[in-house]
Amino acid sequence: MPRRPDAELVKTSKFHEMEFYIMKRKVDSSIYFKTQVDLTHTYEFLEEYNKNRKDEEKLTLFQIYLTAAVRTIALRYKINRFVAGKRLWQRNQILFAFVVKKEKTEDGEEINAMIEFNPFETLETVQKIINAEIYEARYGVNKNEEDVKFWGAMPRFLIRFIFWLLKWTDDRNMPIYSLTKDIPMWASVFLAHLGSINIPAVYHHLFELGTTSLLITLGKIHKAPIVNEETDEIEIKEVMELKINIDDRIAPGSYTGPTIELFKSLIENPESLIEPPELTDEQLDKLMLKKYKKERKEREKIRRKEKRKK
Repeated sequence: MPRRPDAELVKTSKFHEMEFYIMKRKVDSSIYFKTQVDLTHTYEFLEEYNKNRKDEEKLTLFQIYLTAAVRTIALRYKINRFVAGKRLWQRNQILFAFVVKKEKTEDGEEINAMIEFNPFETLETVQKIINAEIYEARYGVNKNEEDVKFWGAMPRFLIRFIFWLLKWTDDRNMPIYSLTKDIPMWASVFLAHLGSINIPAVYHHLFELGTTSLLITLGKIHKAPIVNEETDEIEIKEVMELKINIDDRIAPGSYTGPTIELFKSLIENPESLIEPPELTDEQLDKLMLKKYKKERKEREKIRRKEKRKK
């Protein structure tokens, strides 16, 4: 039975496994979602939430996006999967990667941030984590930035060999975890916040290197006509486009479609993100997070004993 340090093997049907042979690469299995988020209520929520808070304590739209994405994974565990070595895996961490510009200009230096979250995050906890990480990325020592400078100074033939080795070992479910754990292509989700630099959302490719199966671009905020479903009247509202690229092999469309709708709904109605989710033991176990592995194994033992008694 193959093992990985970053995930646990998922048993699936033979019919599903055939997809891994038909669609060998992410480029073969990419599907694209496009949806529009109505930010009317989100802005109202932000205004109320930030009332009487200092500037450094104010919540941002991006922090709502991130919290909504973390909550979506917590409630829809299959979205945190990937295919490697023609096998299906459940990632044992909730990892987000996104680009941070040290300066918001065309020529501003870009570095990658990679952050682990837990399934019980709230707006408050995500805000604290993100503020600290972005400050560290812009003004402190960034691990990813250090790695890029170190490996980038190597001869080109050695860089080619390293990336070949990373892919070769990962495809055989023997990842070099000491390296991949800090590379953003091995994250649950890669977020591209294009709206922060006033660019519309685009369909972004998935990376063949690594295990990231979900890439979300957040576009610039703009006004658009929306039909009021109650009155059938057209209203002009501030909206944001989401464009999403997902590896179709990780879950069927009947699962990923409602998952994207949940993500959209959480952004439009962020009140539920104030408090942590009430996850059952069964929901937590299905996430297969290494942080809770000991408790899950204990529950599995109890379930097996009860099953034998029957």
